[in-house]
Amino acid sequence: MPEPPGPLAGLDQAAHLHALADRIHHAADDLPAPESAHSLASLSEEVEDQVHVIAGIFASLAHEVAVHGRAVKRYPSTADPLAQRKVALMTRAADPLGWALAKLGEAVAQIGHLQEISAGPRSPERAKAISSARGTLDNRLASAHRHLTDAASNLNRDADRLVAAAAGTRRAPHSAPALPNRPPAALPAPPPVSPTPSPTLR
Repeated sequence: MPEPPGPLAGLDQAAHLHALADRIHHAADDLPAPESAHSLASLSEEVEDQVHVIAGIFASLAHEVAVHGRAVKRYPSTADPLAQRKVALMTRAADPLGWALAKLGEAVAQIGHLQEISAGPRSPERAKAISSARGTLDNRLASAHRHLTDAASNLNRDADRLVAAAAGTRRAPHSAPALPNRPPAALPAPPPVSPTPSPTLR
């Protein structure tokens, strides 16, 4: 039977979750800020870059889950409960990552709509349509950012719990048992002391 994983294994798994959280945080920070003054062309390039980044994170997460599943299937007797726990925690990031990608998909659709509107003749209706489409685009970018930060925050919190669990597996230092404290009233009274006669001065 394999030895149960020690505290260092738990710290390694936590470090893996922290690293994934950092990648997601960076992706969120690199999204175009809503209401930015960037041109539509610049904005579309930034969104394209982050779609590639986030899709790559999602793909690497799915790959690790699949690799773990194959390993458990082939070698069930060597299953590592800490690795299983790490993978289970990682998969919780898949849902918000998927939502972030969906919101970026909607953002791309809005960018295409804005490009179409911007190509039309100038008019009050065109200006109103551009403002409305830009507001929708900003909303989708803000939503994608929120999903990413939620995913990263949850991973960091789960990683901290793994660290705490790993620390809990370490043996606490042995200390001598404390003696019971008796209240003063329970202590035996000291024996009476006979008075000593004072020396007589001559």
